[in-house]
Amino acid sequence: MFGARSLGTTRRAVLAMGAAGVVALTARARGAARAFIVPEVDALTLQVVTDGATFGPFLANLDLPGLKVVRAGNGGQPSSPRMLPRALLGEFGLSILGESVMAGQRRRVMIDFGYSREALANNLALLGIDPMTIDAAVLSHGHLDHYGGFPGLYGEVAAGGHRVPLTVGGEESFCERVAMIGNPPPVMGTLDRRALASAGFDVSIRAEPAIIADQAFTTGIIPLDSFERAAIPTRMRPGVGCDRAKLDPAKRQATELDDDGEHELATCYAVRGLGLVVVASCSHRGVINSVRRAQAISGIDKVHAVLGGFHLVRPRTDAEAVQTVAAFAAIDPTYIVPMHCTGEAFIAEALRVMPQKVIRSYVGSKFVFSAAV
Repeated sequence: MFGARSLGTTRRAVLAMGAAGVVALTARARGAARAFIVPEVDALTLQVVTDGATFGPFLANLDLPGLKVVRAGNGGQPSSPRMLPRALLGEFGLSILGESVMAGQRRRVMIDFGYSREALANNLALLGIDPMTIDAAVLSHGHLDHYGGFPGLYGEVAAGGHRVPLTVGGEESFCERVAMIGNPPPVMGTLDRRALASAGFDVSIRAEPAIIADQAFTTGIIPLDSFERAAIPTRMRPGVGCDRAKLDPAKRQATELDDDGEHELATCYAVRGLGLVVVASCSHRGVINSVRRAQAISGIDKVHAVLGGFHLVRPRTDAEAVQTVAAFAAIDPTYIVPMHCTGEAFIAEALRVMPQKVIRSYVGSKFVFSAAV
């Protein structure tokens, strides 16, 4: 396990990184006052715990350069000898478990929690994932389909004083939101920090890039540096669920305003011999902006894989989806794994332009990244 579960880089991690190798950056980290040290892991596995697509057992496993894809079968782990009496659940939400290895040390990071506790708890059990082995968690942003499932890990009250560090990108994570998807628009609600604390999470707000569990890192706030706009189908209510005084001064006095996702994070890994793996959970700030931010703060240009929701659905347009494919082609990642809110317009265009790069993902799919694969 991860000792005291510190979110910072521990002495043991520094020693491990000395043996495993690190990548340092100074000038290109936007707003950084000091060098940001990115750990380089030897191998990485990302497993889809919650998503909307559940057709995976009918697809073959894949062995590709720097990537092995293992599909969940028979409703659970690939090795299950019998069909299980219940299946993996899909829902409109996202949760991914990252498991990395560096210098013999293993770390597990939960990225988002999906929409419901029932789906998360069900899928964790069927996939054989023990929540007690999770070292840290990251919440990409304050939308219900990414945070709603958090009680599915340890219950509403964590037993035995169990604690896990949870990183969020800003106070805005806790503000009430209204979803602009109905008439009248339904209230999404708020992420309750007291409920998080009761469920075993120690919350840290970290707007700058941060090392997670010694082996992963977050982008911090993602600048709008490309053609991409912040396109989010929610409105935010400052002061409802969140502390007005801790918000951007320009937002403090509003009763309700358009959501710009300023607090959103992507979670990333640098994999030895391969490059960056970027988990862009929902990409409200733009998936290209997320990737470029990861490149800038890490000093690593090579992108091995980009996974997650790319949010190329309304209020973004099909034309923006096509433009995003062209931008991806210029970045030239080895693999693109669209999930969650990506949208069919992007997937169709990406399959047309670079079919060899697109990997379809389903609940339970396991993506193993290693130069040895």
